[in-house]
Amino acid sequence: MYSRKKVKICRKFGEKIFPEVKISDERLAKAPGVHGAKRRRSVSEFGKQLQEKQKVKYVYGLREKQFRRFYEKALADAEPTPTALLRILESRLDNAVYRAHMASTREQARQMILHGHILVNGKKVTISSYLIKTGDKITYSSTKSKLVAEYRDKLKDSDLPTWLALDKKSHEVEVSHTPGVEELSQNFDIALVIQYYSR
Repeated sequence: MYSRKKVKICRKFGEKIFPEVKISDERLAKAPGVHGAKRRRSVSEFGKQLQEKQKVKYVYGLREKQFRRFYEKALADAEPTPTALLRILESRLDNAVYRAHMASTREQARQMILHGHILVNGKKVTISSYLIKTGDKITYSSTKSKLVAEYRDKLKDSDLPTWLALDKKSHEVEVSHTPGVEELSQNFDIALVIQYYSR
């Protein structure tokens, strides 16, 4: 997703849902479009649920069909549905690569995975939606790519989330446990997403 589109999406929601986007608070306060400044209005409960659902889709880069499939998987889980859904979203390989600071954005993480630059337990995985689990080890396949070499060098100084552990010698990132809701900083309300789908 190109930068201008990300800026437009942030303005749509009135908040910076993409950390890498550079936008002033003044511009963020105005909805996109010529009459954006006049278009902020009160939102119904359904509208709030829809907005949160769209926000999560944008943040994780998901299509509707794919997101609904994750919801149904979470619904069948023994855990509370909001916790299960969030765990599934965070357990995607592209998200784990991004959270581990092995890529600067989820889009870049997906590109690295697609190009075969990411290994899971020593095996090349080219599917971004691959779900990692506790004990899995993620690393780069090689340093031939200039981009990979650059991020590999930076990795040793990265401050990783509590559910990921870095071996600075091997440059491997291990999934120490699946993340809990309390461990994640979110800019969306996952409970509203569940309410939207359970209508």
